[in-house]
Amino acid sequence: MSNLDQVIDYTKLFQDVELATAVGQLKQNPAELQQFLQGQQGKVYNDVVKQKDSTFQKVYGDLSRATDAQESILMLDKRNKELAQIQQQIYSNQEQSATAVTNDKNLAGRKYEMNQWSTSNKSDTLFVFSMLFIVLSALVLLTTLWSMRTISAALASGLALPIVIIFVLTVVNRSQYTNIFRDKRYWNRNTFNDKYGKI
Repeated sequence: MSNLDQVIDYTKLFQDVELATAVGQLKQNPAELQQFLQGQQGKVYNDVVKQKDSTFQKVYGDLSRATDAQESILMLDKRNKELAQIQQQIYSNQEQSATAVTNDKNLAGRKYEMNQWSTSNKSDTLFVFSMLFIVLSALVLLTTLWSMRTISAALASGLALPIVIIFVLTVVNRSQYTNIFRDKRYWNRNTFNDKYGKI
């Protein structure tokens, strides 16, 4: 390794000697010295201009890439916002659909309750009218038997009075129960007029 170091040192020394010899010869001829200095000055100037151009091109390219990257980032950010907005819209649509399904289910349940109440109320009314028909039929039968002199007026009145009283009490009981004690939402439930409190 030391031989290589010596070779390098000798080479530097020979270069310095050659340079000193060349400078000495140029000093003897001022015209050649002037021409040499102008040539070196031109090379230095061209090297400086070339370095500045390459540096400018590098900086300009870096700025262009940075601008392009910034534009890409802005475009990606805009696209991300659009996608987020689309996702939000899809979520809102799904939420509205779920709410609509829940509302439809609740509405159908309430409609069923109303139909059940209405049907049961009509059945109760039909029971009262059937009972009225039976009472009227019994009264017509009693009146017919009385008019044919099969039974006496006292017996006809004695049989007709309890039938009418039972019918009137049944109608009053049914109407009071429906208006006061029956639950307004569910036909088959009793409110007990809030007498017992809540369980």
